[in-house]
Amino acid sequence: MKIVFIASCLVFSLHASNLDNIRDVITDPAVSKRCKALITERNQKIENKQKLTSLLRRNTKLLNKVKVNQKLVTKKLEITKISLQNNLRLTKFRIKSMEENIVRKGCPGISL
Repeated sequence: MKIVFIASCLVFSLHASNLDNIRDVITDPAVSKRCKALITERNQKIENKQKLTSLLRRNTKLLNKVKVNQKLVTKKLEITKISLQNNLRLTKFRIKSMEENIVRKGCPGISL
């Protein structure tokens, strides 16, 4: 009876120590800070992407409402539209590479 109790205590303590090691890996401060920084930067890029998208929609609406004889305004809006599209494309590319970087760095518990 004592041998069974000692063996079960030993197994339980080994299992508990393995769980502690797993928790240490997940809550490693260096990993957490790096992951938080990567996610914060990604969230900022996503906010930037949303702003660019809304500006592009707004620009398109303005282009549709501009009168035919306002050629200068139309040209400026078209130039702005091209600039917004380029910035949006670049931002999407950066977000994608950041997500790949987050996965490669091995940030635990993050769903993208």
